[in-house]
Amino acid sequence: MKKNLFFTFISFLFLIACSSQQKYSNVNEAIMSLEKNITQIESPDDYILDGIKPVSYKLSNEEIIKVYAFGSEEERKSGIKHFEESIQLLSSHAPIVYQSGKYLVLYYPLVDSKTRTPKLNETEFGVKIEKALNSM
Repeated sequence: MKKNLFFTFISFLFLIACSSQQKYSNVNEAIMSLEKNITQIESPDDYILDGIKPVSYKLSNEEIIKVYAFGSEEERKSGIKHFEESIQLLSSHAPIVYQSGKYLVLYYPLVDSKTRTPKLNETEFGVKIEKALNSM
């Protein structure tokens, strides 16, 4: 009897843990889940990377997220290589870069960091973005 009760309890905990994780069907859904005051904005043409114009979002704190949807993971890898080459020319802070499948996500936090690219825990949304993209 005690074994059955213990097994039922463990199964119940497992189901709760599994059901509490939100799964997103696409990157747009994952980004829009970050907060309710997120807005999609127009991306300037100078942000085109390997022929891909990003979908850009502005968060309530004025930070920007740019999402590049490449045709494949290989195209994304090529795109990130070209992005890294171009970012070396800039003297300002670099964005936090996330890669998930065919998506390249750039997060431009407005924080003063001692490093060129801020750490996730220095930002308001860094950890949330990482969790949302990992839930796709």
